Amino acid sequence: MRSPVAPAALLLAVLTASAFSQPAAPPAESRQPAPETTPQLIERMARDDFNGQDTSRRLAEMGPAAVPALIQATSHQAPRVRYWSIAALSAIGDERAVPAITRLLDDPDSLVRAVAVWHLGRWFDRPEVREKVLAKLRDEDAFVRGWALRLVQARNCREAVPSVRSLLRDKEPSVRYDALHTLAVLEGADALETLKKALQEDESPLVRECAVRCCTVLEPPTHRTAEVLISALRDKDESVRAVAAQLLRKGLGQDIAFDARAEGAEREKAVRQWEAWYEAHKGELVWNEDKRRFEVSQPPRAGSPPGPPL
Repeated sequence: MRSPVAPAALLLAVLTASAFSQPAAPPAESRQPAPETTPQLIERMARDDFNGQDTSRRLAEMGPAAVPALIQATSHQAPRVRYWSIAALSAIGDERAVPAITRLLDDPDSLVRAVAVWHLGRWFDRPEVREKVLAKLRDEDAFVRGWALRLVQARNCREAVPSVRSLLRDKEPSVRYDALHTLAVLEGADALETLKKALQEDESPLVRECAVRCCTVLEPPTHRTAEVLISALRDKDESVRAVAAQLLRKGLGQDIAFDARAEGAEREKAVRQWEAWYEAHKGELVWNEDKRRFEVSQPPRAGSPPGPPL
């Protein structure tokens, strides 16, 4: 069972809300309505997600005093109340909330499970919490698996690398995409061969394009990413070829013409130009951190004094 898909902006607010701005100044006393009780606020969360977001914020601003009622609300029959209660409890950061949020990792609603995964990141350093969150990398729903991957990446959890690597074979392209990006962030330049393999073997253009884009996140930067990008110029999908050409120009500072929409023979001619240029200069490429690109190192001019001894 799965909740109706929430608008992207609202879902982002649900999943990332961990701190709220200071409350606005109250209106003049003559116009101030009677304050709602905590149970009334919780019931108002059930109306719709806009009420849910506002009420979750107000309950979080109440601090620890609201925690008992919010913990009870994690058992509410409406999924909307459960996930907005998680957001409020996470914002408060009270340890009493951990068992209740952890229990919701097995909620029948996938959105509730995803929200629980993300917000348990607040307590991710606790081994018992981390173990249960990482188990959600095997959740039956791709949406939950995706958010578990995002949390692994956000918390730089290298112990999860074997599990993340197994998701490169997931049936859902969106999960393979997130797994590939997570590996690129966690492993850095060591993920280069993984990117090459995905580019060569994955059937989804979305995932192959991810392999191309991930060349920009590898740390430390390596000029061998150019090998992946040049290979991608031969991809069967136009969008993958176009992204690769753009990143090559940006990453190497060269403007070898390549039209991703051109006929095969014309494209191949440009690819060979890129291959020849890279082969001629790969031993001279150095990383320019200020410009965030590789440049050909300049040999010393004739007659210039030698550099200092090493």
